[in-house]
Amino acid sequence: MIDILALRKLVETGKPRVVVEAGGRVVDREDLPEVGSAALITGPLTDAVKAVEGGLVQESLDRDSLWSIEGFVLSGEVLMALDEGLTTAEELISAVTRAGFEWQLISSSSSSS
Repeated sequence: MIDILALRKLVETGKPRVVVEAGGRVVDREDLPEVGSAALITGPLTDAVKAVEGGLVQESLDRDSLWSIEGFVLSGEVLMALDEGLTTAEELISAVTRAGFEWQLISSSSSSS
């Protein structure tokens, strides 16, 4: 879970942005490029991906045309616009968009971890 209030406290102490993994852990990532207010850190998919409908596999998907979300870069401006509390990665993506911010994409393969 991602704790919005805890992330706000980090930017209030002077951090210009917070980097958080999809599971909610805050990480230091000095290797990331400068971004706008909100960015998704993406990586390649390594597992097989299937489209499922009604509990049945409908087709295999090309994992080279998809990516996974490994984390988020969030500015204080974004964090202040969000509701306090715990959220999931999926809910965070929607909440940032509803708050009027656009997501940028950063490939994790273009920076070292």
